[in-house]
Amino acid sequence: MRDRVGRVILVATVALGLCLGWSLPVAATGRPGTEAVIHGNTAKWLIANSKDLGAAALGEQVTLLIGFNYVTPADMPALPTFIQDTVTPGNLYFHAYLTPRQFVATYDPSPTAVAALSAYLASYGITTTVTYANRLEATGSVGQVEQALSVAINAYQFGGHSYFANQQSPSLPTAYTYDGVSYDLATMVSGVSGLLTYNALHTMTVNRSQLPAVSGATPCSSDCSSPQGYSPQQIASAYDATSVQNSGVTGSGVTIAIATLAPLLSSDAQAFWSYYGIHRTGTLAQVSVDGAPTNTSGAGQGGSESSLDVERSGAMAPGANIVAYIAPNTNNGFVDLFNTVVSQGKAQVMSTSWGLAEQFETQGYATLLNQAFEQGAAEGMSLFAASGDYGAYDAYPQYKAPAVDSPASSTYITAAGGTTLPQSAAGVALAPGVNVGPTTEAAWGWSYLVPYYKLFGVPSAQRMKQLVYPVGSGGGYSVYFNQPSWQNGFQSTGQRGLPDVALNADPFTGYAIYDSSSVYSNSTDPWSNGWGGTSFAAPQWAGITALLDQATGAPIGLATDVFYHLPPSGGTVSGFRDISSGNNWGYSASAGWDPTTGLGVPDVAELAAAISAYNHP
Repeated sequence: MRDRVGRVILVATVALGLCLGWSLPVAATGRPGTEAVIHGNTAKWLIANSKDLGAAALGEQVTLLIGFNYVTPADMPALPTFIQDTVTPGNLYFHAYLTPRQFVATYDPSPTAVAALSAYLASYGITTTVTYANRLEATGSVGQVEQALSVAINAYQFGGHSYFANQQSPSLPTAYTYDGVSYDLATMVSGVSGLLTYNALHTMTVNRSQLPAVSGATPCSSDCSSPQGYSPQQIASAYDATSVQNSGVTGSGVTIAIATLAPLLSSDAQAFWSYYGIHRTGTLAQVSVDGAPTNTSGAGQGGSESSLDVERSGAMAPGANIVAYIAPNTNNGFVDLFNTVVSQGKAQVMSTSWGLAEQFETQGYATLLNQAFEQGAAEGMSLFAASGDYGAYDAYPQYKAPAVDSPASSTYITAAGGTTLPQSAAGVALAPGVNVGPTTEAAWGWSYLVPYYKLFGVPSAQRMKQLVYPVGSGGGYSVYFNQPSWQNGFQSTGQRGLPDVALNADPFTGYAIYDSSSVYSNSTDPWSNGWGGTSFAAPQWAGITALLDQATGAPIGLATDVFYHLPPSGGTVSGFRDISSGNNWGYSASAGWDPTTGLGVPDVAELAAAISAYNHP
């Protein structure tokens, strides 16, 4: 494969160089001048564990999304410093958030620098379009991309997925002349999406029927005509949001973005709120990203995820406006999804409940996602992501070592983990005749079910463990992102730890979803029951943050930085209730921050008061 690429590059680029009058020496790869590798843009683990099907067809089309490193202007702090300044009381830039246009003008590279890379790619026949300010979309054949980026692209198969991937990280010239100016293209580029086409993006939902030993359990239980589990009002009461709501704080004036990869019917959310008596004063809108369908239905499209995100966030903050951004379920679609949210600048809060283990993506791709969240933080957005539902082993069963979920592992997003609330509070039993589990709120991990294997008709504890392992609150340490400054003093691994916060997520003390067109329901029986997963934690945290924004009088901005800097209280920080029991199979909950429930669960009234006091020392 590498011989093929070398021959193609040598012939094509030397001929092209003669036509263009290159005077620079030809490198060993046949490219003009010196070049540098853009590290972190190969999926090493995935490729090593996949079946190699040989060279990809040269004529196959490839669409890339290319990100650029942010610049530091002469009259402003570096972007990470600026973001931290926006949430540091007393600082010159405290709450001085940027608009999308201001962000582009301040921290994005110049249009001419982007044009230089466009010209370079065009010299290989690759068409380019500037999207989302200074991000680049590039489309060409496998052969053209191999030549331009000095990579070899093969076809692979892994876990039933067929995909293309580059065998080595791409390279670009370090001294490319465009319009009389020399540009270091390699240094400009932050990451590339599209060289790897493997896609396993999925929702963070779990249903108790996934434990097959639960007799007769289905997502409908015995009835799809009515909901079971925690109502919005019960969740609000459990986390002391009710008193805030009753004081007139409803999220009014705040917009929540739901970033999702599946369509939903707005009428389902309206029916959900109506059933529970939620008086919504906020609006609901949908935005298509990359041509994805909106306000539609269809079983099996993942719409229940989108429905629950809108339903639960809107119930927690009934005065908040909600905009559901819907993109295609592709890697590039996921990047475009978040870039659309932050580029439009409509929202102050965002939630997403889709992701995949870091081992199934490249660091460059993760960087592109993180850069979108970084822009959102500079604009004053609080962003939340579900931390995953496979405990400390997010890539299980393909990868059996500890792993965490992306994009929850990103530095500039708040990872929402899961807990198990006592069953008595939910008013539901694990199964007919089964009423066991934690008596106080604990880290969510189905290991607590193992001792009760006989109640489920399972022959042994070992078999029970096989059935429930490793379902639980996603948590652990990133392999791509370093420990952010705001986690200093809470953990010392040097790597980004997650989750940051938590909320009830156990399906056995879980929730109902109103989706009139799911695989489990229909317009006559629209409810499905027994749901949980950190998909429920993230959007409800988004709703809580909308309340906090209104209660404190301004968008709180980068929520993690704010939360971790609140004064100590009750073993954790003010406004949080520490969770010190339970586990997620790999880690145990303990006093203070831990990789099962983070800082803990909120007391919303206390959290609003703590943030107000923090903002006005």
